[in-house]
Amino acid sequence: MTSTPQELAAAALARSVRQEVQLPSVRTVYWQYPASSPSRGQIIFIHGYRGNHHGLEAIIGALPDFDIIAPDLPGFGIADPFPGRHSVVAYSTWLTEFVAAVGSTDTVILAHSFGTIVTAAAAHKQLKNRLVLINPVSKFERKGREKVLQGLSDLFYAFGGMLPEPLANPMLKNRVMVRVMSEVLTKTKNRQLRAWIHKQHDENFSEFAERRVATEGYTASNSRSVSSYARGIQNDTLLIAAELDDITALADQQRVLRMFPHASLKVIRGVGHLVHYETPALAAQHARDFILENK
Repeated sequence: MTSTPQELAAAALARSVRQEVQLPSVRTVYWQYPASSPSRGQIIFIHGYRGNHHGLEAIIGALPDFDIIAPDLPGFGIADPFPGRHSVVAYSTWLTEFVAAVGSTDTVILAHSFGTIVTAAAAHKQLKNRLVLINPVSKFERKGREKVLQGLSDLFYAFGGMLPEPLANPMLKNRVMVRVMSEVLTKTKNRQLRAWIHKQHDENFSEFAERRVATEGYTASNSRSVSSYARGIQNDTLLIAAELDDITALADQQRVLRMFPHASLKVIRGVGHLVHYETPALAAQHARDFILENK
């Protein structure tokens, strides 16, 4: 019997162990998910903007044969913020430090959304690990619906950045705003799954340390894309794209694929930017196949 995304996430949570490590840039909190069978390898999961490690637990639950490590990005979840600006450079430097502290050159880095930008930047600079990029933010010029959504988001975060912090935080964490975002990005028609996805966003999408983390992180997420780094990434890479992604159109994913020296692309049909919630088992299978074929 196939497990639901909800069941996969619960299975991952049941095997998680909290840890922390002091890195040169910032203290980092992370969770270990030991393999429940002989391990096929180690994977480090990197979540997206405004999320935390819980957002990727359904995929983790579908990979019980791997030792998995999932940190909260600095400033998000329960992680300490950077003392300085939350930029792509700061996050990519942090990721390189984190991999050196808890992983090895054989560790695979699996990232989602904004995490794919951070990972691509680190790989472009010095990270040598194999990469799995899910819903990579590979945008070029935004058009149509993407452009409208981008404009509305820009206005929202610009206004949030101008308000005094006591007013800005409630606005940036507004449950109505979070629900609108969740409704737009969720593609499944399954009512139980939709309800669970909305609950996940309600519980995890507004956990950031302070206003500047949200506004600086938003600026970082729009300052670069995977396409900014692809040509210089020599790492073996798997891109897992979604047919209905509102953040990056499939045509842009196919275009960025041709920029990578060593990459392949898997497309998941009928889903958008929430592959990690809607089709985690399929994403996990693509990742497993890539990892085992490229050992």
